Amino acid sequence: MSRSVQNEDFRLINRILNGKQDLYEILVERYSSMVFHVVRRFEKDEDEVEELAQEIFVKAYEKLHQFNENSKFSTWLYTIAMNHCRDYAKNVRRKNQRFSEMESGFLDSDLIEQQTPHLKMEIKEWGRLLKQSLLKLSDDYSQPFLMKYRDGMSYKTMSEETGVSESALKVRVHRARKELKSLLENKV
Repeated sequence: MSRSVQNEDFRLINRILNGKQDLYEILVERYSSMVFHVVRRFEKDEDEVEELAQEIFVKAYEKLHQFNENSKFSTWLYTIAMNHCRDYAKNVRRKNQRFSEMESGFLDSDLIEQQTPHLKMEIKEWGRLLKQSLLKLSDDYSQPFLMKYRDGMSYKTMSEETGVSESALKVRVHRARKELKSLLENKV
């Protein structure tokens, strides 16, 4: 990256921090291919890739005040992207491991008898908490969230059915997940 781009990045960051938030879009456009390249090393599903990239840019925006002017913005953003993707990969592995342990537990008939009442209660409780939390979300967030995760729809199909752009739906699903996470963390 040339020195002039680095200087321009620094000027943009200062202007963004001084209230010109809309200028952040320039940085997003400039570095989106780099971020997408990093994310695709960890995830192949294009919907997830876009969601992860969006989360990375949101995280970078929220931490922009921590950016050190002696660093390159591209290096700083790359570090955020790598850390976010590593955390994502760890969480995916953890979920897959738990599912695999549950699945193997269900196959063992002795374990079924020991765990089924407890698991049924736990699943019922999580379902109740999720339902309560979903009711607290606005329809603008809950409907796209349910279409994506309950119905397994792609953003393209969701857009065709609702008439809302794919990017707007992605933002709504992201915000719904964020709000649900916060609501559920407060209840657990």
